[in-house]
Amino acid sequence: MLFTYTTDRMELKILNEEDAALTTEFYGRNREHFSPWEMDHPPEYFTAEYQRRTLAAESVQYLHSHAVRYYFFLSGYKLPLGTASFTHIELSPPSCACCRLGYRLDRDFTGHGYMTEALRFLIPKVFFFYRLHRMEANILPENANSLRLMERLGFMPEGTVRGFAPIGGKYRDHLRYSLLEGDIFPQQR
Repeated sequence: MLFTYTTDRMELKILNEEDAALTTEFYGRNREHFSPWEMDHPPEYFTAEYQRRTLAAESVQYLHSHAVRYYFFLSGYKLPLGTASFTHIELSPPSCACCRLGYRLDRDFTGHGYMTEALRFLIPKVFFFYRLHRMEANILPENANSLRLMERLGFMPEGTVRGFAPIGGKYRDHLRYSLLEGDIFPQQR
């Protein structure tokens, strides 16, 4: 995977610890927007030092093929407008290689197709680079925007993952969606 890609409207980048001010501002300005869909964060999550340590850890995870996160930028806009992460990358055995997809989009950029554009670009590259068989996404049932995104991207519903993650102080069920290598590269079926 390259550190930077360009789509029709965006630049997709892997950031490093020197970019902590950008991610701190991105997460801080979207704190309320993201909170209904995410696990609770400690107060220090929204500090530059915490973000610096997170970006440093993500660099190590990337180097060891455990995870990769891209931030999306528009020309002339200094803050990221979104992020896509491919985590829990399991490469062994090769026939079961998989990962988990996560994403966030700035509150001011929803409804313009940016996430669809970024993920349609990145997902085939992640499948190819890591030689994945499967990709999963877990979504709260009331997150209608994410459910529509999964449909647009060709993910298939698999069922409910009970008590998947603590959100708002309690473990919440999520809907699991998956995409297989053969869905991306039909000749692999």
